[in-house]
Amino acid sequence: MAHDGHRDGGMEEIHLPQSSIVPMFTALGITVGLVGLIFAWPFVALGGLIAFISVVIWIRDVREDIEELPSGSDRHQ
Repeated sequence: MAHDGHRDGGMEEIHLPQSSIVPMFTALGITVGLVGLIFAWPFVALGGLIAFISVVIWIRDVREDIEELPSGSDRHQ
């Protein structure tokens, strides 16, 4: 997490997600699926499977990141 200063002198943590290759696999799955529409249906299934698994992993990672964030209840005091 990085810190950002405010005009009033307060500090705020800025959350930056970890680097991930999951979006690349999601794009790969979608691409394979779309190419499969032209060449062969098994590629559509393979692409759909890759994209589905990647999205599930991506959502799991985002949920874990959100759980690590501070609650924010002390922000407006």
